[in-house]
Amino acid sequence: MSADSTDFSPPPATATGLPAADVRAPVTEDTVVHQAFPVRRPESELNDFMVQVRASTLHRCRMRLARVTKARFPWHEVMLGVSSLAFGAFLGALPADLQAGTRQAIAFYTLMPIVGVGSGVAFFFLRLMPGRDAAQEAKEALADLPDPDKAR
Repeated sequence: MSADSTDFSPPPATATGLPAADVRAPVTEDTVVHQAFPVRRPESELNDFMVQVRASTLHRCRMRLARVTKARFPWHEVMLGVSSLAFGAFLGALPADLQAGTRQAIAFYTLMPIVGVGSGVAFFFLRLMPGRDAAQEAKEALADLPDPDKAR
């Protein structure tokens, strides 16, 4: 090749011409390996932020919500059904013009109003017995928890 030539190519690298990599590392029992990799977050969490809440506050809110979600048999609804059924039987017997003194007349004109009033009173007392309703419990839980809109 002449010095005036425009086609220049470097000579190929040889294994003897490159430095060797140092792959030795001290190995002890307390060696710690750290790895880092990118995490893809969902779109809903991109603009999200953390809010600190005390464990006691979470415990109070969970207890309130557990009281609301406990499965109880709705006896007050049963009493409302019995009451409306008894009053409906009484009102349905009025146009039937049953003869006084018969079993049907005693059942529909005497017993059904008593059963209706009794189960109606039981409905109102059972309705008040559970104490607080779900809306009140939810309001108190919301009052305890921090509002993320005001925490920014």
